[in-house]
Amino acid sequence: MKNRFCKTIFKLILLFVTVYAVLCFAIYLFPELFVNHPSDKVSDIEKAREKGYPAELMSYKAKDGTKLYGWYTKGTNGKAILFAHGNAMNLERFYHKLIPLANAGYATFLPEYRGYGGIKGKINSHNLTLDTIAGLEELYKLGYKNEDIIIYGMSLGSHMATATAYYMKKNGKFDALVLEVPFDNLPNTAKNVIPFYMPFDFLMKDKYDSLSLISEVDTRVLIMAAEKDVIVPNQRAKALYQAAAEPKNFILYENGKHSYLYAKANYKDMLKWLSLR
Repeated sequence: MKNRFCKTIFKLILLFVTVYAVLCFAIYLFPELFVNHPSDKVSDIEKAREKGYPAELMSYKAKDGTKLYGWYTKGTNGKAILFAHGNAMNLERFYHKLIPLANAGYATFLPEYRGYGGIKGKINSHNLTLDTIAGLEELYKLGYKNEDIIIYGMSLGSHMATATAYYMKKNGKFDALVLEVPFDNLPNTAKNVIPFYMPFDFLMKDKYDSLSLISEVDTRVLIMAAEKDVIVPNQRAKALYQAAAEPKNFILYENGKHSYLYAKANYKDMLKWLSLR
């Protein structure tokens, strides 16, 4: 009986170690399977127009030649909002967030990433940042300067937004950087979410590290976090906020959840904050 019990315990330990090792290797070798959940379906711009987002389709290329597209709406107040979307689906999942901003007079541009929305290419933080910068450069072609542009990023897109603001500050000071349910970096986020120890700092080669960049972003910053966010715990947004330079503002939405700050009318707070100088 004792030997059988010991053998059972040994098998369970062996099974746990095996599963743990396989999970570690999977995270190290195929991080995009855990981080990114894209749709390869091309976004339906006609559906967006029917729903009140009067977008124009724009086609362009990233610096490395990757063919991209995005949705643009004209504005009336001389300002433009560049939106870097989150890790899932395609443009159809996010354009509704820009409708009240467009209605308020802002031009809006929603660029798509490679690996999403029918665009071919490898997904990683470097490439997605290249694609966001390519969207910014399309706004330059339309006559906008950094001082006219608000960079707005949600969730995973908060990193691309922060990185774009960091790398492109050479062209002048942006009007603002707005981050919705952001994180400081992926390893720290994973440590908050996963209930057991894993060496995420080693396993995650692609860290989407906004924490190392945001203190050097030379513009006003608004961070909006959700109190009951189980995907990106608000501690990560608070850590990013603490590292940001002044002027900055932080809003924590009571009972808010990760993808539902729109239901909390966070766009009203954003518009009010943008109007303050």
